[in-house]
Amino acid sequence: MHTRFLTILRHAKAAPGSDSGGDMNRPLAANGYKQLQRVRKPLAAVKETPDWIISSPALRTRQTAEKVAELIGYKRTIGWDERIYAAAPFTLLSVLQETHDSARHVLLIGHNPGVARLVSGLCAGADGRMNLRFPTAGMAHFELEIVRWRQLRWGSTELRFLIAPRFLK
Repeated sequence: MHTRFLTILRHAKAAPGSDSGGDMNRPLAANGYKQLQRVRKPLAAVKETPDWIISSPALRTRQTAEKVAELIGYKRTIGWDERIYAAAPFTLLSVLQETHDSARHVLLIGHNPGVARLVSGLCAGADGRMNLRFPTAGMAHFELEIVRWRQLRWGSTELRFLIAPRFLK
């Protein structure tokens, strides 16, 4: 077996919706950028820096991904996947299962309720019910014992930490 890592991040706090821009074009709020400064430390503390970032293309998730990449010194291309926007947890699992096996640590940036349900399913299984509150810029980090990403299954991970940025200084 090979140890792989998965970090799931909900986008940071977004500005309220506008009549003209629609949900896809909501930018990060000033407080969202402050939240991302707080998640830098736990991301730096993991065993391996993410070597693949994949994100929803919505403006707030793009801005979250770009800021996180800057904070951790990520120099590669970020993967923008339209399926992540408003995705069900099964769709998010499929996106992760399609990850190229050269990636050892994947950072997925998405939206609620999909990311909260994905975290719940990875911990407790597809039928497991965890009453998980996953706030903006909330982060879950997993350690996986899999050879290939397509082996990722519900309930097959080991949760290393679950963090809300308000608890970080």
